[in-house]
Amino acid sequence: MDIQDEEFLTRLLATFGEEAADHIQSIISGILVLEQDPSLSQQTGIEPVYRATHSLKGAARAVGLKDIEGVCQHLESVFSSVRKGELTLNQEGFDLVHEVVLTLESLLAGNKQVKTAPLIQKLKKIVLSTQSALKSELPKPASHKQNVQDEPSQPDGPVDSAVIIKQETGSTTKIRISEERLTSLYETADDLLSYRMSAETHISELKSISQVLQAWRWNLNRALGDIANLKRQFQDNNDLLEKISVFIDNSRDSIGGCETRLDFLIQSMIQDQNEMGLAITQLIESIRDVVLVPFSLLTDTYPRMVRDIAREQGKKISLQITGSEIEVDRRILENIRDPLIHLIRNGVDHGIETEDTRLLSGKPAEGRLSIDITHNRTNQVLITISDDGRGIDLHEVTTAAIGKGLLHENDARELTDEEKNRLIFQSGITTSRNITEVSGRGLGLAIVQEKLNQVGGAIDVISVPGKGTKFLLTVPVTLATFRGILVYVGNQQFFLPLSEIERVVVPDLSQISTIEGRTVLCLENETIPIALLGDLLGLSTGPDDSVQSRTIVLVKTSGRRFGLVVNRIGGVQEIVVRDLGPQLEDIRFVSGVAILGNAIIVPVLQIDDIAEEMQDRAHVGAAVQDMPSTLSGKRKIMVVEDSITSRMLLKNILEGAGFEVTTAVDGLDAFTKLKVLPIDLVVSDVDMPRMNGFILTEKIRSEKKISDIPVILVTSLDSKEDREHGITVGADAYIVKSGFDQGNLLEVISRLIGAAR
Repeated sequence: MDIQDEEFLTRLLATFGEEAADHIQSIISGILVLEQDPSLSQQTGIEPVYRATHSLKGAARAVGLKDIEGVCQHLESVFSSVRKGELTLNQEGFDLVHEVVLTLESLLAGNKQVKTAPLIQKLKKIVLSTQSALKSELPKPASHKQNVQDEPSQPDGPVDSAVIIKQETGSTTKIRISEERLTSLYETADDLLSYRMSAETHISELKSISQVLQAWRWNLNRALGDIANLKRQFQDNNDLLEKISVFIDNSRDSIGGCETRLDFLIQSMIQDQNEMGLAITQLIESIRDVVLVPFSLLTDTYPRMVRDIAREQGKKISLQITGSEIEVDRRILENIRDPLIHLIRNGVDHGIETEDTRLLSGKPAEGRLSIDITHNRTNQVLITISDDGRGIDLHEVTTAAIGKGLLHENDARELTDEEKNRLIFQSGITTSRNITEVSGRGLGLAIVQEKLNQVGGAIDVISVPGKGTKFLLTVPVTLATFRGILVYVGNQQFFLPLSEIERVVVPDLSQISTIEGRTVLCLENETIPIALLGDLLGLSTGPDDSVQSRTIVLVKTSGRRFGLVVNRIGGVQEIVVRDLGPQLEDIRFVSGVAILGNAIIVPVLQIDDIAEEMQDRAHVGAAVQDMPSTLSGKRKIMVVEDSITSRMLLKNILEGAGFEVTTAVDGLDAFTKLKVLPIDLVVSDVDMPRMNGFILTEKIRSEKKISDIPVILVTSLDSKEDREHGITVGADAYIVKSGFDQGNLLEVISRLIGAAR
């Protein structure tokens, strides 16, 4: 065999593999329909299954796969008997068909250890038993019409290696295209979009130049007017003024010519840009039509999977799927394949009870599992996976979270049911007492959420104990482009996904307050936690002189609502998102990058990561309290005291003296706030939980950004050793509470930072 023959055989086998997968899926789908709905006529319902088997047999013969051909030949005989009304498949028969399909899949996968002879004998036995039951009847001669009907609809000859491998449906011809070529085509379209954005920048620059020239020409016209006046006033200098006048006049004409040419160039570029934009839009839409594939590529396999798991566990489960014809980007479909399978297996394993349990609880013996796929909005698809099982046991979930150290027992009591439900997405949380091949490892749902986040999706859960559970998954239709809002943190730019943003507000100072150590925005009778975006990202933005212009971006994701404080907004843009690549894919907070028209690379932020960071750093939200402080122009003092009474007393004294006061409940709370708040001086107790005043002072002195902040320790510890320890760790003053005098405190403060402004 020469090289060309080998290459052809390789292509032929690849084409056969794709075709065979389609035929096998048709067999599975058809058999499951007949098995689950006994009311359907097997005689008529078997037709598509018979045809798929026949086609697979012919294709296998063409590529010389005798084992597959032999199995299909005998399976076809069984289906032929069903078509003729000679045989009705019972449960044993359906089980045998599923066994045959598994064998075919193994053979297609290249498993040479599979033995087909025993299976063929079982199929022969069914056909022989059918013929034996009919032996008393003389076979009726088939009419010419019947013979024609039983003939295959397509020849058993060699398989064409052309790319068109599916028959026409209506006026549409399906073709296969390599994913590599499709990806390359998409990247080209993305590059064109980047060029269009770059053209927009160039047009903007040209317009700026044109405006400069216009201003220059206007000034020259004024100068000519001034010279004319001078001419009338100074007749003796007419020659010199005339020369200047001529020079300016010529310059004006030259500028006018440049303006004309520049205007023509701008208009031409605008026209080119518009035409380019139209062409790009058409190209992207055409590519989208190619890249979009129906959900049925995934969902067609689910009935068989549910059937197999349910039978293994002795359960009865009906599966309903709607909306599988809806199309999404094949890249998204590939990324959510495993998450969907996991959720379905979870529903069968964890969610739906056994028949006995369901009957005892007053439910039908057969459980119900449904998958509903709908268009949520223009560029989003909503996938709802629901069951009528036992629901999520909130007590078990919270207990598991406490046991893993992810949640404090006191905090657990404050959580809403919605918040408790979302604990299942934490890694390590499981309520399953047994680890099985199906589920129970406590890692699955955390990975599900991560996979969805990677494609810009989200997941939420609604569960009612004893009634069932509903998972709500949102995914974009395509990954091609992205609409985001450009925000500035200091001099750094970031994109936030527009789909996650509710609104942008510039609040009054009266709308910002501190509740239990967290800074919140009071908006429309609702308190919303807020935090500095730069702090959440761990950025050192330096001193900020534009606090008054700070803007809060309100975000809602996965049932959580919060605000991000940024320096300013750059507007909404449609951008091309690039993957970070394998080397950078683990970077937290960043899902990709966008390239602006001026070649600036801007990170695209992952909102879910930011939400988790906010939750982990609940007290960081108090950072925004610097807004009213900075605007007031007052000296800012932080009072660190675990006693509410002492804290209120000190706060009252200092505010009465004209200082702006921020409070902290202990050293840890204070240290967290100090890293983001502009504080002029710290007044701290010593004996406090989590972190005492001595350790707090040490940490302040070791942190470069805040090491210069004066610290006054006010404590009941009055021993010489305590005083010396206070000075050793870096305290600027040590005041004993037993001899406390507010005048002394204010005097010390005045000495360290001056009086209140």
